[in-house]
Amino acid sequence: MSRRLTSSRSLVIMMVLGVTFFAFSNSIFNGFAYDDNTQILNNTFIRNLGNIPKALVTEAWYWRAQEDKDPNEQDKPSTSYYRPVVMIYLMLLWKLFGAWAPGWHFLNVALHVLAVYFVFLVIEKVTKDIRLSAIASLFFAVHPLRSESVAWVSGVTDPLLAVFMLSSLYFYIRYREDRRTTSIATSLVLFLVAAFIKEPAVALPIIIVAYELFITNQGDSFRARIKAAIKHSAPFLVVSALYFTARYYALGFALNNGGFKSYSMYKVVLTMPLVIWKYIGLLLWPIDLSLFHATTLVKSPLDVRFLLPVLGLVPLAYGLWRLRQSIVARFAILWFAVNLLPVLNLSAFTEDFLVQERYVYLPSIGFSLLVAMALTKVPVERLLRIRNRRLAQATVVGFFVLLLAGKSLAQNATWKDDMTVWRHGAQTASEQAMSHFILGHKYILHADYVNAASELEQYMKMNPKNVIVISNLAASYVLIYQYQAAVNPVTADRSPLDRALELCEQGMNITDTFPPLWDTLGMIYTFDTAVKNYDRAIACFQRGLSFNSENAMINFHLGGTLIKKGNNDVGMRLLKTALALEPGLVDAHKFLAYAYESQGQFKDAINELNIYLQLQPNAPDASRISQDVETLRARLQPPQPQG
Repeated sequence: MSRRLTSSRSLVIMMVLGVTFFAFSNSIFNGFAYDDNTQILNNTFIRNLGNIPKALVTEAWYWRAQEDKDPNEQDKPSTSYYRPVVMIYLMLLWKLFGAWAPGWHFLNVALHVLAVYFVFLVIEKVTKDIRLSAIASLFFAVHPLRSESVAWVSGVTDPLLAVFMLSSLYFYIRYREDRRTTSIATSLVLFLVAAFIKEPAVALPIIIVAYELFITNQGDSFRARIKAAIKHSAPFLVVSALYFTARYYALGFALNNGGFKSYSMYKVVLTMPLVIWKYIGLLLWPIDLSLFHATTLVKSPLDVRFLLPVLGLVPLAYGLWRLRQSIVARFAILWFAVNLLPVLNLSAFTEDFLVQERYVYLPSIGFSLLVAMALTKVPVERLLRIRNRRLAQATVVGFFVLLLAGKSLAQNATWKDDMTVWRHGAQTASEQAMSHFILGHKYILHADYVNAASELEQYMKMNPKNVIVISNLAASYVLIYQYQAAVNPVTADRSPLDRALELCEQGMNITDTFPPLWDTLGMIYTFDTAVKNYDRAIACFQRGLSFNSENAMINFHLGGTLIKKGNNDVGMRLLKTALALEPGLVDAHKFLAYAYESQGQFKDAINELNIYLQLQPNAPDASRISQDVETLRARLQPPQPQG
């Protein structure tokens, strides 16, 4: 009988883990997206295991300040994140896989599977019920909200934290059963690692206290349980103290710093009920999932966005209170509530990203257990007209697991690559300005100025006073016209320039000290149109440089315009300055070439044009530039003697 039960339990666990792997298997073929580009692909810090000691005493984004080489930022933290284990994890995986995305994604899926395994073990310890443990684990495992943490490489912090935090709790519960020193020692070591993975780990001592007070030894007096809670949580509090000491040494503060708080505590508290309901809504109805769940801060207790959520929490709290007789329900509620507390530190996030799907990775374990309890209590056999209750329950569970797993598989595909993430965000959150803002700027980086203009125009409809967007939108229209004119200046549509001019004027009405606006305005006056005016263009560029003399683009445009006016010496000096500031300004080589040509320096001109073609072989004017190179080479040839 014992062997049969063990075999049955093993099959159940294998089934749960197999379904988990299947639900996220397609994410293994994804590429890198979002923060992966900066945190992994462009992060030279993780490419050297010799940086491990530095990772232990610096903030998570230390390397970014170092690479920016900003002397004002290099010696102080740029974020409040202290996650040395995550940095070491990235170093090890870079050593193993380099930029091979499938390796990174496979480890994400493997960690999630391992986290689900410990979810099962912990719930089994609390419930003593394999069936309930399996159902709760499955719901947690395949819920579409897991996709952001599993299908996105940089989302690995949540599964990684869960593995160590849950395993720590599991060995703690074993210690309370077997009293073995090895169990508690293992639990404490795992907790120490968890604390250095991600900040929410410090909630574990609270869970230990709650476990002692409300879950175990319920036959003892409350006073005895308080003593047990103090006694057994003390070692975890010591580990927490070690973590906060290390954090203070690395960041200069233990909890948080005023420089990283975006909002007052008053507004945060007023917004908490709304955020709680948003997370509950996402757990119950995981539709239109993306990075965008914009949540404007509540500023008044009379705001309906405060009153309605608070009123909604009253019956919810009452319903949960009714479940207090159930030890399992207590554990589920306490797990959800305690692990949600770090998520409610709203002052650490911007309004566009107050709510993120990955933030409820840990709390949703408690939610999944409550749902599993409900399904096992509801007489589904009557609704389905199936006599066997176990079969009816299995049918319902199978249906929901299949539904959730299918949604997760579809959601995983939205993390295929960087542009897919942002396109999906703009589609699912089209009413949110930030989704269009980011996608528009991504299109600019890909030189897709038509789509960039379309997205930024969508943003302008919602927020017409953002100078950065106005400037980038105007520049996009200028580039649209420029590309058209490069192909055929006669047929080029003038309307993009008209819109750019209108946008520049709109931006100047907000502020006339923003250099990129002066740059774009100057460019408009350089084209062969009715408004062409080199003197006015030069004045605009000079005005822009008066606010930022090290703006490479304005130096380039001013230099090019001066060369067009025949002032080669100053123009060439400005072009060289622009290239020194930004070597990627390919067009500067073309302007330098024609300046050299006008001075009879044909070899220098040919060299600059060849650099232009090498850096930009698919340029619209590549064929014309190639012809110019051949013409210049012919001019270098000595004249043939006359026969």
